[in-house]
Amino acid sequence: MRNRLVLIGAILSSLVLTWVFAGAVASASPVVEGDTDNPVAIAPGVTRPDTPHCSVTLADGFRSNAADGSPQYYEGTLAPPKACPGPWAKVVMDQTVTVSGRQYDRIGDLRIGGTEVWWGTTQEPSGEGRRAITYHFDKDLTPYSALLRTPQPFHGGVENYTSPIYTGVYAQTVTLTYYQADRTHPAPETPGHVAGFGHADATPAAPTVHFTARDLPRNITRAYLEVTLEGHGCDEQWFDDVPDEVAAKYPAAGLCGKGPYREANFAIDGTAAGSAFTFPHIYSGGIVPQLWRPIVAIDTFSLHAETYDVTPFAGRLVDGGTHDLSFSFPDIGGEFTVVPTLLLYTDKNAARTSGALTRHDVAAAPARQTTVKDIAGGVNVMVTAKRDDVTAGYVDTSAGRVYTRVERTRDYRNSDDVTGGGFTQHVVQADSGQQTSVSTVDGHVRSAARHTWSYPLTTDATANVTDDQNLRISGSVEMTQVLGDFTGDGRNWRPVRASREWLASSGVLARTNGVNTEADGRSKTLFTGSDDLGRPYLHYVATEHGLITENRELPPH
Repeated sequence: MRNRLVLIGAILSSLVLTWVFAGAVASASPVVEGDTDNPVAIAPGVTRPDTPHCSVTLADGFRSNAADGSPQYYEGTLAPPKACPGPWAKVVMDQTVTVSGRQYDRIGDLRIGGTEVWWGTTQEPSGEGRRAITYHFDKDLTPYSALLRTPQPFHGGVENYTSPIYTGVYAQTVTLTYYQADRTHPAPETPGHVAGFGHADATPAAPTVHFTARDLPRNITRAYLEVTLEGHGCDEQWFDDVPDEVAAKYPAAGLCGKGPYREANFAIDGTAAGSAFTFPHIYSGGIVPQLWRPIVAIDTFSLHAETYDVTPFAGRLVDGGTHDLSFSFPDIGGEFTVVPTLLLYTDKNAARTSGALTRHDVAAAPARQTTVKDIAGGVNVMVTAKRDDVTAGYVDTSAGRVYTRVERTRDYRNSDDVTGGGFTQHVVQADSGQQTSVSTVDGHVRSAARHTWSYPLTTDATANVTDDQNLRISGSVEMTQVLGDFTGDGRNWRPVRASREWLASSGVLARTNGVNTEADGRSKTLFTGSDDLGRPYLHYVATEHGLITENRELPPH
């Protein structure tokens, strides 16, 4: 029987090539987009089991700003609904947001207890006099079920600021829906304990941030660290930062320095545990706003978190004491927000576990090289970096002594042509790697998992900016997110789930004395892979002038 992913590939080759390469014809004269369509997501939404369920509303049309324009946030206490006490087959967060006027992209979050269960950014509206836009996204909160079983305070919303020019206010409706488990839809295995820490900002003046973990369970068997990194300022688009010597060569261009490679080295109680990275998110005002109307960049509304297996450190975390979790950015150029969460699995048959870290070969810095050479009209910057880190340890559990070995690799390459006096950049970046975890008992493999990722990115940008009311900027972006999850015996691997999300967009914005004289964009995006139940899924969307021209799904939505 053919693998589902192979079937998706066959569908792609027979049907999608016509969609992707049909292409939009460029306009003969400058276009100023009018009303734009509502944003559409192409990745499959969270599937919902057909079981009794209850919804709890956290916000209902809640405005991001009070009557005086100051930011405001929704908050209260979240308790499991009495009619759906659990266990749950799934818990899903839904958010619907409406905005009009003119506004920058903004940050939003939802914190339940001390845990950030959602972190994302917003869509920029189309401007004054245009109709409001509405968009929706969801997130599977089932992995946080341990947090949701008892009453918890919640706090959330969009951190928005208004002015006489930037008038957009975000109206937010947020619900959590609890789906009861049954024989057909059993409750999945989830962490027995969720330890969240909120978030903290790292800056060049303070490149290391610390979080304190306390009251952790004494019977941990497996431990995972979920991390979201969000760049701001000169690290908002860290992938087009240049070495300091290149920034100094073109002072009028205002290029950001420190080069394009970014990582956050994380440690547990001062012992190096790994190196965190991030998908190259681009927010809806990034490069050129017209790039992202009505299709936003991948994972804009809910930023992609990376998950690191830190089970080799479990023996240290069960001592009943407090623990320091730190993140350090060696080459930070602007600001990074760090959002960490520990997902801890516990022993159902033992009140205590114990263990030890036996290996932590985590390099203080990657094998890295930077070269700068002259090219026609400017310079080319080439940055490469490689990581190959290994940690290992054991935990004594009710099932015996479990040894876990975790290997992580990262292979990074960024080529940046800087021309036009520094006002034009052509960036081609490749960033990929994998994490492999193998656990054994008495020399026999108990579990083995491999996660692979690849985030290729190409950007072109040319800017001529006097101020935010007098400018001409143009650009294009091609970005891809390729993810794969595998299981096996540590030697042979079989796919569990795989996906490929691709987007190509181009746009231009010209403004004189605050009036747009050109504002246009076009884009194509394609998702191939499977939904969260493993069923084949394909979705293609094309846009031009801010309007959706094609929208095809297989299977139909």
